[in-house]
Amino acid sequence: MPMTITRHLLLALLVAPLGPLMSARPSVLFIAIDDLRPSLGCYGDPLAQTPNIDRFARTGRQFNRAYCQQSVCGPSRTAILTGRLPDNTGVWHNRNRFRERHPDLVTLPQLFKNNGYHTQALGKVFSGNRRELDPVSWSVPEILKPDGWDNYALPASRGTAGPKGLAFERADVPDEGYPDGKLAKLATRTLEELAKSGRPFFLAVGFFKPHLPFNAPKRYWDLYDPRVFEPGFTYQRAHGAPNFAYPDHLELGGYREIPDDERVSPAQARELRHGYYACVSYADAQVGKLLRALERLGLDDNTVVVLWGDHGFSLGEAGHWCKDTNFELDTHVPLIIRTPGMAKPGIPSDALTEYVDIFPTLAELADLAPPGGLDGKSVRATLRDPQAAGRAFALSQFSRPFKPNAPEIMGYSIRTVTRRYTRWIDWSSRDVLAEELYDYSGGNGIDASGSYLLERQNVVGDPANKTVLDRLRALLDGALLARIRPPGRARQ
Repeated sequence: MPMTITRHLLLALLVAPLGPLMSARPSVLFIAIDDLRPSLGCYGDPLAQTPNIDRFARTGRQFNRAYCQQSVCGPSRTAILTGRLPDNTGVWHNRNRFRERHPDLVTLPQLFKNNGYHTQALGKVFSGNRRELDPVSWSVPEILKPDGWDNYALPASRGTAGPKGLAFERADVPDEGYPDGKLAKLATRTLEELAKSGRPFFLAVGFFKPHLPFNAPKRYWDLYDPRVFEPGFTYQRAHGAPNFAYPDHLELGGYREIPDDERVSPAQARELRHGYYACVSYADAQVGKLLRALERLGLDDNTVVVLWGDHGFSLGEAGHWCKDTNFELDTHVPLIIRTPGMAKPGIPSDALTEYVDIFPTLAELADLAPPGGLDGKSVRATLRDPQAAGRAFALSQFSRPFKPNAPEIMGYSIRTVTRRYTRWIDWSSRDVLAEELYDYSGGNGIDASGSYLLERQNVVGDPANKTVLDRLRALLDGALLARIRPPGRARQ
């Protein structure tokens, strides 16, 4: 055999023991989409016009049962990027900062940076607030939203007395008329620069839509017949659910022409739902630009691509808008991962998965030693085989009131394949205040709204559920004991 070995053959020899899933020092394209529930064609949503993400799902692994740790931006993103549960970082609110409790914690991009990668963040990755950026995670300063990247294209839509303007806008402008179009252009240009450098990279791109306000170019609104957005669900809350199961923070309220109590008219509900889906299609088009650039530049053969929405979202179901709950609509999230040389691409997985699992998964795919204390576990087995088993249950939580100070009430929720059990406790005394149990296996307490599940009846008090309730209580007890570390307590 000649002494000179080609680069491709050398890489093949180096990675042969790891199988076709792994290639030497793969790059990572990390795509975040703000407030995206599984409103995607590939997830079975009959309304969504999302050809680019649907096409991407056919080349990767779609996780049908992925759940966020807390259904609001800051805590969810912190859990993903630190691999730690909200109780272990102290981040339960968008204004909480994990470095205040853990100044030396190594984040996911920081791990890659420490191992020779170029790491870069464009758009909303850690936070949408400049005060909460994390410079130590990145090789170059983060670019959140440069001056001139306005939410509104039309001056008349902007806020007057307060920071909020209209809740939706459909200006007849090109994609670059709104921030996500500008972001896609910047990210594509960045990929071109990274391709020239030849250095492995971790590029995070965080799109802003479909977060409120629901502003997107008119052509994305025109993809939909407005009549399909007539709400086909009840506005009544789940019977028997405690009041604090629903949010005390009304995000939609306060936008111009929207009542503070969010009791919108049927016409407003139709427009808001239409606007959300228009923004989903707009974000989908920007994702398509990135994926095509990756392919055009020849980077797709050795780049892991992760696409995720930071939490779920409610569009008026049960009278609830936005997020901030432990219910299915708010905690169920889209997650699609594509790896170089993936076996059985396009076959979805039904394995229960948590967002803290992303950190150890990417570390393993890049053959990097993760920091100690992670709360997730790698799903590499599922990337190899979509039939691989997942978690027995996924853990989520939410605090009340939703304020930056320490919680007064905490709700912990576990989702199994067929049920959800939620326990609300007094944060100081740890006394149980209320419990919820929902059966998703076809009982009378759940409504199916298209491809979505909506809790209608808390069945925790039904004697027929005593056995399963005791089992779920024990599962949650064990999870909290094993996974939550009070300040100063090291993992056992």
